[in-house]
Amino acid sequence: MNSGRLKILIILLALGLAGGFLGAFFSLSRSGRPGGGRAALSEDLAVRQTAGGYLQAWQDSAPDRMYVFLSAVDKDRVSAEEYRRHFEAFPVAPLHFKLGTVKLIEPERAAMQARIMWPELAEEGALDREEQLILVKESGVWRVREEESLN
Repeated sequence: MNSGRLKILIILLALGLAGGFLGAFFSLSRSGRPGGGRAALSEDLAVRQTAGGYLQAWQDSAPDRMYVFLSAVDKDRVSAEEYRRHFEAFPVAPLHFKLGTVKLIEPERAAMQARIMWPELAEEGALDREEQLILVKESGVWRVREEESLN
């Protein structure tokens, strides 16, 4: 390979790296913008872990595990014991769920779409619905705002 081609190859490589870094920088700077948008990858993953853990506990009919994922506002509204009693009085749990997209509403508030299959109470079947979970970040941890979710 002659020196002219080597110089061109190095210049193209440098331009490609610079473009990649600039693209990543602008992508990250837009993701943290208040007012909505896609969540950064780490926030997206954290929201998904919380929402998935909450829905899995619900599917497993485990209200004590569900309670762990609730926001402080929801926990202030109902004690763990009362939460368990409410669940036992109306024991409807999702048959299946699939997590969808996460949207950052504010830096400490997110909305997550989820496709949930509910048992049909009137007949033997299932009701497949698109639902929305609202999550809030408390002391660096995402929690489910149950009172605002699935309505």
